[in-house]
Amino acid sequence: MPILPKHFDENEWFIIIILLLSSILFKLPKRFPASMTILILLLSVAIPKVLDHSIAAISPYDFYRLNDSEKYEVFDLLLDGVYLPFGYLCVYLYDILLPRGVQIVFYILVWAIFAVFFEYINIKLGLFTYHGWKLIYSFPTYITVISLFLSFYECIDYCYKKTKKTIEA
Repeated sequence: MPILPKHFDENEWFIIIILLLSSILFKLPKRFPASMTILILLLSVAIPKVLDHSIAAISPYDFYRLNDSEKYEVFDLLLDGVYLPFGYLCVYLYDILLPRGVQIVFYILVWAIFAVFFEYINIKLGLFTYHGWKLIYSFPTYITVISLFLSFYECIDYCYKKTKKTIEA
């Protein structure tokens, strides 16, 4: 069971602020059917959760610590919500811009740079404490994850459109 933090400091405030800013997502015009939106949001949380627990929390790796306690706190749970706007906006803008060819590479690089910058802020605020991990390792990780994430979106978009045509026929 998650516990409350011993010290309520900038990392908890940062999580609260990001979650409040995330509410702006609900004001964006709808681009996806509800089923696709749910899948996008679930994957936006699942990928970082699996990666964080694989390389941050499980021995022998234990490359970094999430938040400022070794124990699972309420804000560790809320931290999952911080990933929602990143994944959703990445796909949302991808669907608007429809990059093709080399533009896709540029799009992924821009998002990976943004993700590394966001992670840097998280480090400065104490959300991540490294011991063995370096920020530079995150860049190729983000390139891989964003590429897979956009491939997943392309797949579910294709399946949705194919199913919609079948139902209409």
